[in-house]
Amino acid sequence: MQPTSKPFRDTQPAGLWLKAIFLVVLVLCFALVGRASGAAAGISAATFGLGFVFRSLTVEVKDRGVHVFYGSGWPRRTIALERILDQRVVRNRWWYGFGIRLTPFGWMWNLDGLGAVELDLVGGKRFRVGTRMPQELRAAVEAARALAPQEQPR
Repeated sequence: MQPTSKPFRDTQPAGLWLKAIFLVVLVLCFALVGRASGAAAGISAATFGLGFVFRSLTVEVKDRGVHVFYGSGWPRRTIALERILDQRVVRNRWWYGFGIRLTPFGWMWNLDGLGAVELDLVGGKRFRVGTRMPQELRAAVEAARALAPQEQPR
């Protein structure tokens, strides 16, 4: 029987600031465009949809991969453990923003807070994952990689 690592899961809900932004957009939309306007209804629907999709961010380490997804499962990204060469705890700059972003260090998915784990991937790419528990995520990825088959692609 092969040893297993403890699964990791962190779901961070959208912060109060993000909910406030969506509320302000909705209020401004109706105040500026008018209640009966089709544009106001469209903007409101789009804002509600974005709020629904980006209501939370979940990070899991399981099934030989790091799984990151928003809301109820979309958008989603899975990174196979075999593609991860190294990982480290990092702190994002506030001006990188939130959501899915291309930063000077590669792609970043986050929702609330500045803590993250940066994954060095095969091919020289990097991927940052926002989490409330960066130390625990780094340790979970490290433990899972140690248990994964040792055939690391170059």
